[in-house]
Amino acid sequence: MGLFDSLKKNLDTISKEVGKVAGDLQKELEQYKTNQPAQAPQQQAYQAPQPQQSYQAPKAEEGSVYPKFTAERDQTAKFDDIIARHFADCTVRKNVPAAELKPDCHPACTPVQYMFYRDGRPVLAIVLVSRRTYNGMNVKGTKMICENLGINYERFYNDMENEESYVVNRIRENL
Repeated sequence: MGLFDSLKKNLDTISKEVGKVAGDLQKELEQYKTNQPAQAPQQQAYQAPQPQQSYQAPKAEEGSVYPKFTAERDQTAKFDDIIARHFADCTVRKNVPAAELKPDCHPACTPVQYMFYRDGRPVLAIVLVSRRTYNGMNVKGTKMICENLGINYERFYNDMENEESYVVNRIRENL
């Protein structure tokens, strides 16, 4: 018995098995069709889930002016307040695109949340980042742009508490 005879025998066996499976599938399909109801069931209208409860802002700890800040928008509000109270004499712009500093930068570069200016020239860039994203290429790109232009660069983590005195001291050191 040669190789081709062996292959033909195996092919015949496979063909018979496929035929059996196909026959079984045909029988199941016919049974399925005969057991189906005459009309399709009516669909019910979609009902949106009810809201669980409204958002409650975190409460301030005793002796603290600020509640525990964890969300970026809370940190932004906190930084807005700190900068307005302690650096009112400075020119500060919010959310300055990296492309404004270097027009040919990558479009994904992180914008500078707070840019401090002295005599119309940027001197300090503050970026709010999370502990998971601070080392991303978009953040590194903005940092490199600032360093190449001689602009001091500071980052604060928006998922950590930033005590007011800590923020003020770091800004003053770099101005």
